Amino acid sequence: MKVLVVDDEQPARKKIISFLKDESEIEQILEAGNGIEAIKKIKTENPDIVFLDIQMPGINGFGVIEEIGAENMPPVVFVTAYDQYAINAFDVNAVDYLLKPFDKERFSKSFNRVTEEIKFKNEKTNDIKLILDEVKKEKKFLERFLISVGCKYFFVAASEIIFISSAEKYVELHTAKGKYLLRDTMNNVEESLDPEKYARIHRSFIVNVEQIQEMQPWSHGDYVVILKNGEKLNMSRRYKENLFSKTDPSD
Repeated sequence: MKVLVVDDEQPARKKIISFLKDESEIEQILEAGNGIEAIKKIKTENPDIVFLDIQMPGINGFGVIEEIGAENMPPVVFVTAYDQYAINAFDVNAVDYLLKPFDKERFSKSFNRVTEEIKFKNEKTNDIKLILDEVKKEKKFLERFLISVGCKYFFVAASEIIFISSAEKYVELHTAKGKYLLRDTMNNVEESLDPEKYARIHRSFIVNVEQIQEMQPWSHGDYVVILKNGEKLNMSRRYKENLFSKTDPSD
Protein backbone atom coordinates (compact mmCIF):
# COMPACT_ATOMS: atom_id res chain seq x y z
CA MET A 1 0.00 0.00 0.00
CA LYS A 2 0.94 3.62 -0.53
CA VAL A 3 0.57 5.88 2.53
CA LEU A 4 0.59 9.68 2.73
CA VAL A 5 1.60 11.34 6.02
CA VAL A 6 0.41 14.95 6.36
CA ASP A 7 1.62 17.18 9.22
CA ASP A 8 3.17 20.65 9.29
CA GLU A 9 5.67 19.52 11.95
CA GLN A 10 8.54 17.35 10.67
CA PRO A 11 9.07 15.50 14.00
CA ALA A 12 5.41 14.44 13.96
CA ARG A 13 5.78 13.10 10.40
CA LYS A 14 8.98 11.26 11.30
CA LYS A 15 7.27 9.56 14.24
CA ILE A 16 4.45 8.18 12.07
CA ILE A 17 6.88 7.19 9.31
CA SER A 18 9.06 5.28 11.81
CA PHE A 19 5.98 3.32 12.91
CA LEU A 20 4.88 2.69 9.32
CA LYS A 21 8.28 1.20 8.42
CA ASP A 22 7.50 -1.71 10.75
CA GLU A 23 4.37 -2.59 8.74
CA SER A 24 4.98 -5.16 6.01
CA GLU A 25 1.98 -4.06 3.92
CA ILE A 26 3.53 -0.65 3.20
CA GLU A 27 5.23 -0.29 -0.18
CA GLN A 28 5.66 3.48 -0.35
CA ILE A 29 5.49 6.35 2.18
CA LEU A 30 4.81 9.90 1.00
CA GLU A 31 5.01 13.13 3.01
CA ALA A 32 3.24 16.50 2.91
CA GLY A 33 4.06 19.45 5.15
CA ASN A 34 0.88 21.47 4.61
CA GLY A 35 -2.66 21.29 3.30
CA ILE A 36 -1.85 22.53 -0.21
CA GLU A 37 0.89 19.94 -0.65
CA ALA A 38 -1.44 17.26 0.71
CA ILE A 39 -4.16 18.10 -1.81
CA LYS A 40 -1.66 17.91 -4.67
CA LYS A 41 -0.27 14.52 -3.59
CA ILE A 42 -3.69 13.00 -2.99
CA LYS A 43 -4.72 14.01 -6.51
CA THR A 44 -1.51 12.89 -8.23
CA GLU A 45 -0.29 9.94 -6.13
CA ASN A 46 -3.63 8.31 -5.17
CA PRO A 47 -2.49 7.02 -1.75
CA ASP A 48 -4.33 4.11 -0.15
CA ILE A 49 -4.28 5.68 3.34
CA VAL A 50 -3.81 9.24 4.57
CA PHE A 51 -2.63 10.13 8.07
CA LEU A 52 -3.97 13.67 8.23
CA ASP A 53 -3.17 16.32 10.83
CA ILE A 54 -6.16 18.57 11.61
CA GLN A 55 -4.60 21.81 12.85
CA MET A 56 -2.26 23.19 10.16
CA PRO A 57 -1.59 26.78 9.11
CA GLY A 58 -3.53 27.77 6.02
CA ILE A 59 -5.64 24.82 4.88
CA ASN A 60 -6.33 22.48 7.81
CA GLY A 61 -7.24 18.79 7.65
CA PHE A 62 -10.95 19.35 7.16
CA GLY A 63 -10.13 21.86 4.41
CA VAL A 64 -8.14 19.17 2.62
CA ILE A 65 -11.14 16.83 2.67
CA GLU A 66 -13.48 19.55 1.44
CA GLU A 67 -11.11 20.40 -1.41
CA ILE A 68 -10.66 16.78 -2.54
CA GLY A 69 -14.28 15.84 -1.85
CA ALA A 70 -15.29 13.22 0.72
CA GLU A 71 -16.32 10.85 -2.05
CA ASN A 72 -12.80 10.99 -3.54
CA MET A 73 -10.84 10.63 -0.28
CA PRO A 74 -8.92 7.46 0.53
CA PRO A 75 -9.36 6.09 4.08
CA VAL A 76 -8.24 8.76 6.55
CA VAL A 77 -6.74 8.52 10.01
CA PHE A 78 -7.00 11.93 11.62
CA VAL A 79 -4.15 13.14 13.82
CA THR A 80 -4.90 15.85 16.37
CA ALA A 81 -3.51 17.44 19.51
CA TYR A 82 -6.96 18.75 20.45
CA ASP A 83 -9.06 16.26 22.34
CA GLN A 84 -12.37 18.04 21.68
CA TYR A 85 -12.22 16.86 18.05
CA ALA A 86 -11.62 13.29 19.19
CA ILE A 87 -14.39 13.34 21.78
CA ASN A 88 -17.05 15.19 19.80
CA ALA A 89 -16.35 14.78 16.09
CA PHE A 90 -14.78 11.35 15.96
CA ASP A 91 -17.48 9.65 17.97
CA VAL A 92 -18.81 9.04 14.45
CA ASN A 93 -15.81 6.67 14.14
CA ALA A 94 -15.51 6.95 10.37
CA VAL A 95 -12.04 5.45 10.16
CA ASP A 96 -9.97 6.41 13.22
CA TYR A 97 -8.08 9.20 14.96
CA LEU A 98 -4.76 9.50 16.77
CA LEU A 99 -4.63 11.91 19.69
CA LYS A 100 -1.16 13.40 20.15
CA PRO A 101 0.97 12.22 21.85
CA PHE A 102 0.37 8.58 20.90
CA ASP A 103 2.56 5.50 21.29
CA LYS A 104 3.33 2.55 19.01
CA GLU A 105 0.56 0.42 20.52
CA ARG A 106 -2.12 3.03 19.82
CA PHE A 107 -0.73 3.58 16.33
CA SER A 108 -0.82 -0.15 15.56
CA LYS A 109 -4.46 -0.36 16.58
CA SER A 110 -5.29 2.52 14.29
CA PHE A 111 -3.29 1.10 11.39
CA ASN A 112 -4.90 -2.32 11.77
CA ARG A 113 -8.34 -0.75 11.83
CA VAL A 114 -7.82 1.22 8.64
CA THR A 115 -6.21 -1.71 6.79
CA GLU A 116 -9.19 -3.89 7.73
CA GLU A 117 -11.44 -1.27 6.20
CA ILE A 118 -9.46 -1.49 2.97
CA LYS A 119 -9.41 -5.30 2.92
CA PHE A 120 -13.15 -5.55 3.28
CA LYS A 121 -13.69 -2.62 0.88
CA ASN A 122 -16.18 -0.91 3.18
CA GLU A 123 -17.54 2.33 1.83
CA LYS A 124 -16.77 5.08 4.34
CA THR A 125 -17.63 8.18 2.32
CA ASN A 126 -20.87 8.77 4.21
CA ASP A 127 -19.07 8.45 7.54
CA ILE A 128 -16.47 11.06 6.55
CA LYS A 129 -19.30 13.38 5.55
CA LEU A 130 -20.87 12.77 8.97
CA ILE A 131 -17.65 13.92 10.63
CA LEU A 132 -17.68 17.16 8.67
CA ASP A 133 -21.38 17.68 9.36
CA GLU A 134 -20.88 16.93 13.06
CA VAL A 135 -18.12 19.51 13.40
CA LYS A 136 -20.09 22.16 11.50
CA LYS A 137 -23.40 21.42 13.21
CA GLU A 138 -22.24 21.68 16.79
CA LYS A 139 -19.00 23.58 17.02
CA LYS A 140 -17.21 23.10 20.32
CA PHE A 141 -14.77 25.79 21.28
CA LEU A 142 -11.34 24.89 22.56
CA GLU A 143 -11.14 24.64 26.35
CA ARG A 144 -7.46 23.80 26.70
CA PHE A 145 -4.24 23.86 24.70
CA LEU A 146 -1.72 21.03 24.54
CA ILE A 147 1.75 22.50 25.09
CA SER A 148 5.04 20.69 24.48
CA VAL A 149 8.26 21.71 26.19
CA GLY A 150 11.13 19.41 25.26
CA CYS A 151 9.83 15.87 25.79
CA LYS A 152 7.09 16.97 28.18
CA TYR A 153 3.45 17.65 27.33
CA PHE A 154 0.89 19.46 29.47
CA PHE A 155 -2.38 21.34 29.13
CA VAL A 156 -3.06 25.05 29.59
CA ALA A 157 -6.73 25.86 30.16
CA ALA A 158 -8.14 28.53 27.86
CA SER A 159 -9.73 30.20 30.89
CA GLU A 160 -6.24 30.79 32.37
CA ILE A 161 -5.12 32.80 29.36
CA ILE A 162 -4.88 36.56 29.91
CA PHE A 163 -3.99 37.34 26.31
CA ILE A 164 -2.34 35.77 23.27
CA SER A 165 0.33 37.38 21.11
CA SER A 166 1.90 36.42 17.80
CA ALA A 167 5.51 35.22 17.69
CA GLU A 168 6.55 34.54 14.08
CA LYS A 169 5.58 30.89 13.37
CA TYR A 170 4.18 30.55 16.88
CA VAL A 171 1.66 32.17 19.17
CA GLU A 172 2.44 32.94 22.81
CA LEU A 173 -0.09 32.21 25.54
CA HIS A 174 0.22 34.65 28.44
CA THR A 175 -1.05 33.40 31.79
CA ALA A 176 -0.53 34.33 35.44
CA LYS A 177 1.79 31.31 35.76
CA GLY A 178 3.95 32.10 32.74
CA LYS A 179 4.20 32.28 28.95
CA TYR A 180 3.89 29.28 26.64
CA LEU A 181 4.73 28.95 22.95
CA LEU A 182 2.34 27.08 20.65
CA ARG A 183 3.07 26.31 17.00
CA ASP A 184 -0.06 27.71 15.36
CA THR A 185 -1.38 30.84 13.68
CA MET A 186 -3.36 33.67 15.23
CA ASN A 187 -6.20 32.98 12.78
CA ASN A 188 -6.47 29.31 13.77
CA VAL A 189 -6.37 30.11 17.48
CA GLU A 190 -8.96 32.86 17.08
CA GLU A 191 -11.35 30.45 15.31
CA SER A 192 -10.91 27.81 18.02
CA LEU A 193 -11.81 30.12 20.92
CA ASP A 194 -15.28 31.17 22.08
CA PRO A 195 -15.87 34.62 20.49
CA GLU A 196 -18.04 35.59 23.47
CA LYS A 197 -15.03 35.27 25.78
CA TYR A 198 -12.05 36.17 23.61
CA ALA A 199 -11.63 39.08 21.20
CA ARG A 200 -9.07 39.83 18.49
CA ILE A 201 -8.03 43.43 19.13
CA HIS A 202 -5.02 43.60 16.83
CA ARG A 203 -3.42 41.39 14.21
CA SER A 204 -0.92 40.48 16.96
CA PHE A 205 -3.24 40.22 19.98
CA ILE A 206 -6.21 38.19 21.22
CA VAL A 207 -7.47 39.13 24.67
CA ASN A 208 -9.55 37.41 27.34
CA VAL A 209 -12.44 39.87 27.73
CA GLU A 210 -12.74 39.10 31.46
CA GLN A 211 -9.17 40.34 31.96
CA ILE A 212 -9.84 43.87 30.66
CA GLN A 213 -9.69 46.70 33.19
CA GLU A 214 -10.37 49.63 30.86
CA MET A 215 -9.96 50.98 27.32
CA GLN A 216 -8.49 54.39 26.58
CA PRO A 217 -8.70 56.29 23.27
CA TRP A 218 -5.32 56.73 21.65
CA SER A 219 -5.20 58.24 18.15
CA HIS A 220 -6.87 57.89 14.76
CA GLY A 221 -9.54 55.60 16.19
CA ASP A 222 -7.06 53.31 17.94
CA TYR A 223 -7.33 52.42 21.63
CA VAL A 224 -5.08 51.20 24.44
CA VAL A 225 -6.50 48.19 26.28
CA ILE A 226 -5.38 48.04 29.91
CA LEU A 227 -5.62 44.62 31.52
CA LYS A 228 -6.19 43.82 35.19
CA ASN A 229 -2.54 42.82 35.58
CA GLY A 230 -1.42 46.24 34.31
CA GLU A 231 -0.41 45.06 30.84
CA LYS A 232 -1.21 47.53 28.05
CA LEU A 233 -2.09 46.32 24.55
CA ASN A 234 -2.76 48.29 21.39
CA MET A 235 -6.20 47.87 19.81
CA SER A 236 -6.43 48.89 16.16
CA ARG A 237 -9.62 50.46 14.85
CA ARG A 238 -9.95 47.56 12.39
CA TYR A 239 -10.73 45.23 15.33
CA LYS A 240 -12.53 47.71 17.58
CA GLU A 241 -15.99 46.25 16.97
CA ASN A 242 -14.75 42.79 17.99
CA LEU A 243 -14.35 44.11 21.52
CA PHE A 244 -17.00 46.83 21.76
CA SER A 245 -19.68 44.35 20.72
CA LYS A 246 -18.88 42.33 23.89
CA THR A 247 -18.47 45.22 26.32
CA ASP A 248 -20.24 48.38 27.36
CA PRO A 249 -17.82 51.35 27.04
CA SER A 250 -19.89 53.25 29.64
CA ASP A 251 -19.06 50.66 32.38
